[in-house]
This record gives sequence, C-alpha cells and structure tokens, in this order.
Amino acid sequence: MTNPVAVGATALFVVLTLALAVNLTGFQGGTRELAPAPLAQLSLARVASPGEPGGDGLVIINSAGPQSREAASGVQRELTALGYRPGPSDGNVSLMTQAAVMAFEYDSGLPLTAAVDDSQLQRLLLGTGRVAAASNANAGLPSTSQAAAVMQVVQRSLQELGYEPGPVDGTYSAETERAIRNLETDHNLPETGRVSGRLVQTLSILQARGQVRLSQR
Repeated sequence: MTNPVAVGATALFVVLTLALAVNLTGFQGGTRELAPAPLAQLSLARVASPGEPGGDGLVIINSAGPQSREAASGVQRELTALGYRPGPSDGNVSLMTQAAVMAFEYDSGLPLTAAVDDSQLQRLLLGTGRVAAASNANAGLPSTSQAAAVMQVVQRSLQELGYEPGPVDGTYSAETERAIRNLETDHNLPETGRVSGRLVQTLSILQARGQVRLSQR
C-alpha cells in the first residue's frame, strides 16, 4: 500500500520542479531579459539569430556541434594570432568571438557577417580577407542578421552607459562609431570606433561591476 506521506512529498517535488522550470524559461508576461551574467559566463555566450528557437537577440550559451566547434576553435586561434582578442580558443562561439570576427572583417574592407565557420577559417588561413573597400557597398557594415544582433547588443550596452549610440537597431551609424570612440577614450583603449573583441571584453567587465547588462529587449 502506498504511503500517503511519500505520495504527498513526491507531488510537492513535481509542483516545485515545474514552477522552477516555468520561471527559468521566462514564460511570464512582459519582456524577456537575461539576469546579469558573470564575465566567465559571457565568454561562453553568443547572440541567437531571430529564427532560432528562443532566439530573440539575447545572449545565450552556445551548443555548437563537433564540426562547428572545430572550425570555431580554428577561427579563434587565428584571430588570437592576429591580435583580435576573440576569447579562449575552445570552440565556443561567444559574443566576444563574433565581435572579433567583425573587427577582422571591418579592417579587411569586408561586409560584417560575424560568421564563425569554415569559410571564415579559410579566409584567415589564406590571408585573403583584405579587399578594396570600394568594391563592396556594404564594406564595414552589418550584412547578416547575426552581425546586426551583435551590433544591437553593443548599442544597448553603450546606451545604458550613457554614450548615446543612436537608435538601437543593429545598424552601424556615425552615432554608434562616435559612442564607441568615446568609450574607448574613457577606458584608455586604442581608438577604433568599431565593434571588436576588446570592446565586448570591456563591456563585459563593466557589466560584471553592475554598470551594464549585455542583453536586448
């Protein structure tokens, strides 16, 4: 015969588990927003594409497969060698890694894709990134939803710090460039005016201090 106390305890456990799951997945009304994450957690994060499950531009933990992790690790390794600060070469596609890719693309006169894949790795290995900026009307500008999402996260962070980057819409505007330059100057960074791994690292540190959160809404 079933023990009523055991049954009651089991039922309570199930109810609490379901309640916790609902709370963690953010099924409350209103805008979904991430809780402030520590710097170590941000190093394992990326921006979800709008079409992905749960992908609303928020910083999320990456779950790349073995092949994509190998390519990502190679991209991170090559970017590190070039001084672009993509974060650890561990194959985890982080916001910092994508920002470093965008810095490389910007410096190479390419459209900004934030892509961390085999094609990007080949471009880095072969040194074929640089092209004449005039050959592409989108050179130095976000050309994918992923790059726009990274730009939007940076703009949101700059806005919360009071740097007035213009509309938080994922476009690379003169206001955004000026805001980045002002932040770089204030924090003794090389003045570039572009999204970079170093910039995201700085924003991550400020976020860890409670001054800014790397999220969108």
